[in-house]
Amino acid sequence: MKETEKIDQKTIGISKMPINRMVNTIIDESYKSFNAVKNAGEKISHLTEIIYNKAVNGGRIIYIGAGTSGRIATQDVIELYPTYGIGNNIFDYIMVGGKKALYKSVENSEDNTEQAIIDLKRKYLNQNDIIIGISASGQTPYVLSALKYGKLLNVYTVGIVNNNGTEIEKIADYTIILNTGPEVIQGSTRMNAGTSQKILLNTLSTSIAILLGKTLDNAMGSMKSNFNKKLRERAINIIVQNFNISNKDAKNILSKHNYDIESAIGDIKGNHQ
Repeated sequence: MKETEKIDQKTIGISKMPINRMVNTIIDESYKSFNAVKNAGEKISHLTEIIYNKAVNGGRIIYIGAGTSGRIATQDVIELYPTYGIGNNIFDYIMVGGKKALYKSVENSEDNTEQAIIDLKRKYLNQNDIIIGISASGQTPYVLSALKYGKLLNVYTVGIVNNNGTEIEKIADYTIILNTGPEVIQGSTRMNAGTSQKILLNTLSTSIAILLGKTLDNAMGSMKSNFNKKLRERAINIIVQNFNISNKDAKNILSKHNYDIESAIGDIKGNHQ
């Protein structure tokens, strides 16, 4: 039996616990998510280097996942454009079951191995792309099929799993195993396994954004800041804090560039040379 399907000995009797103890038990067990990612830090660093080298040569990082894994992957990609100005030409995704599966469970879609090939063909893969299959069990048929198809095209393949000795590990060129162990509620991988996947994907995409020069040190130097008032104010603060200019001057420069913070920063740096 896979570790994620076993019974968590620390949560036996959770349904009879006082609410305070129940809540704190769930919180305590959630630390397994962080520890699993931390223990994989060296492998994540190596993968980040591989991804960066592919990205600067025109490659895309394509996440593929079903259910919780797919939704987490989709969220990571979608948020990269407003946060760092990174589009689908660098990070892309395939949500197993399509857009409908983002808000409604489409559990049978993960068994459709033929659809995996159809969906990947629509991405017009090239040999600089990377396919990252995400699956807590490590045996999702759709994800396995996608990785096999990628290998036929000599595309680099990566597996992110939460169990040892899985089918994905046998197929992928590189696998990261996040050992989160048994879930608080047996088999509910939307919890620790899913949380560990989110931490890992956030780490990967943020690291790539930094390496691609999409940040201003630890600030969002390429964010899309003209969408609403909150983002415009954030852009002003970033300019003020990083270039030691007044709030008024920051606002004027950003207004001049229609709150395109990347262009505004380029203007400021040009004037400081």
